[in-house]
Amino acid sequence: MAFVRTTSLPVELPPDARPERLRLRLPRSGWAVGTAVLALLGLTGIAIQTVPSWRHLYLTQNLNQAFLAPLSHGHLLGTDNLGRDMVWRLIGGLGVSLGIGVSVSIISIVLGLALGILSAFFGRTADVMSNVVIDVTWAFPAVLLAVVFAGVLGPSLLTVVLALAVTGWASFARIVRGEVLSLREREFVAAARILGVPRVTIGVRHLVRNLIPVTIVLSVFFISTSIIGEAGLSFIGLGVQDPTPSLGLILSEARQYVSLTWWPVLLAGGLLAVVVFYLNSLGDHLRDRFDPHRHGQR
Repeated sequence: MAFVRTTSLPVELPPDARPERLRLRLPRSGWAVGTAVLALLGLTGIAIQTVPSWRHLYLTQNLNQAFLAPLSHGHLLGTDNLGRDMVWRLIGGLGVSLGIGVSVSIISIVLGLALGILSAFFGRTADVMSNVVIDVTWAFPAVLLAVVFAGVLGPSLLTVVLALAVTGWASFARIVRGEVLSLREREFVAAARILGVPRVTIGVRHLVRNLIPVTIVLSVFFISTSIIGEAGLSFIGLGVQDPTPSLGLILSEARQYVSLTWWPVLLAGGLLAVVVFYLNSLGDHLRDRFDPHRHGQR
């Protein structure tokens, strides 16, 4: 009996046949509406905390109405352990979480763009020095820095922003560095060099402009990851402090009373999951829109 030895070779699947993570699919108008609604809710949450005459919406306590169930009279989503309305607590918490996410994203973009372009475009010495800074920054986890900042500044919203921004910009800089390494070999950059255009001008006029699509996509993902980071830090008591609401703080407070009532945990955790899922799907959508190769394959 003859035996035939076969060798299994790796098979490259076409892009459409590769498994893809769960994501939301909407028409272009659907993404615009969804983003507008999310932004409106976030701005409303920030407004009710900055306008003094509106703060009572999420601060008013009534122990006689604690733990009211959803659809109760005057409280669409019920109340928490202090009788505060869950609708306004969640809207205020969403505003704080989105505000932290946008702030961390902006800081990460500025630092990441500056050091990423410096690392990849301004010589080997600048590249080595920038990589050392990035590696040292990347070595510190966000929780450890949050503990340090909380010890110096106290647990607060500023502590969360600093801890997440200091650790988050390094990964952005690494991605930008890779993009700049690709862009600097393009014909238009070589032509600008031949014409004697200064490196700073090339970096600002040509590189930064071509980095705008990837910056927009990464900023959406950074907002999503920052919201998760804020929720984690606030959950363990190192972030936003009561009475300022955030999704992580609301979830932490509701966990203590989960044996008495379940809806605050479900509402805060569900809203956090929905927002993060939507932002990740929005980032995937924007990536596909800005990448002509992926767009052509679909």
